[in-house]
Amino acid sequence: MGKIRKNDGYNTGKFKEVEYFLKGLRAPIYKLINFNSKHKYQCPICNYNGPFLDKKNRHSAKCPKCGELERARMAMLVLNKYFDDNKAAATDVLHISPENFLRKLFKKKYKSYITGDLYRKDVDKQFNIENIPFADNSFDLVFASHVLEYVKNDTQAISEIKRVLRPGGLAMLPVPVIQDKTIDYDERPKDKRNIREIGIDYFDRYREVFSNVNVYESSQFEDKFKLTIDMKGDLDSESSSHKYQLPNLLPVCRT
Repeated sequence: MGKIRKNDGYNTGKFKEVEYFLKGLRAPIYKLINFNSKHKYQCPICNYNGPFLDKKNRHSAKCPKCGELERARMAMLVLNKYFDDNKAAATDVLHISPENFLRKLFKKKYKSYITGDLYRKDVDKQFNIENIPFADNSFDLVFASHVLEYVKNDTQAISEIKRVLRPGGLAMLPVPVIQDKTIDYDERPKDKRNIREIGIDYFDRYREVFSNVNVYESSQFEDKFKLTIDMKGDLDSESSSHKYQLPNLLPVCRT
């Protein structure tokens, strides 16, 4: 990603609050219609209990109340491991490409909170993550979920994240893992927004910068939260009955 320009289809954040509010109204209706469903789960974000919605070819992926997906529920559980109310109240947060549920959580419980994004207008600052406009040692936590697959110079971005963290600070940097080995493109493909396809080896790039990287897996948490990413068909098709799982991983990087 370079300088701020036309967004090329990226989310600008317009009407995001209204969108989430309207989506939340569907939960009681969906729960009533599907009261006989064998698949019932608990959302650690909004405390909804009941069947989850499919999302395209992903089975039971989305909570019908808060609208969040597997990676968001995982983030909630991992954050709970590191930040009780007292620690949260002493934590300064930088949130890149902010999710709605985390925005509310960070604003309510954490000491200070700043949002940023290259394109979105519903953030505190628009900036390129390759050049974060804050001083060294400014934050205790940087959270950037599914961001680095879009960034051309991700090595620079990772270094910038570390730079703005205080000693002992944490960076939570999940990315969508779809294969074993990462593929980096020289230029963004015309049919894609991301500039790399993430492999399981990608976390080695974090280990080159941070002193410790602890990768959480969905299997470390209770099944009732439905953190597994259960797929049917090809990645871009719903026509096949082939079923498989994609990894749901959340790396926590410590300075």
